[in-house]
Amino acid sequence: MDDDIRRMTLRDFELLGADSMAYIRATVIDGETQFVVSDAAGRQLGIAPDYETAFNATVENDFEPVSVH
Repeated sequence: MDDDIRRMTLRDFELLGADSMAYIRATVIDGETQFVVSDAAGRQLGIAPDYETAFNATVENDFEPVSVH
């Protein structure tokens, strides 16, 4: 394992992929499953009614989608 990874601060970890990755996770809002899209720091970028819409919006906005289980 690379020593640089072991020395990452929390802030370094938060910024890892901040401008290139978006995370998609399912959540329940008002009794319905919705898909929240967040940046690497956890800031909500949007909510979609289904995974496909969340995925497509992520790609259209030049992010690499990552699913969170």
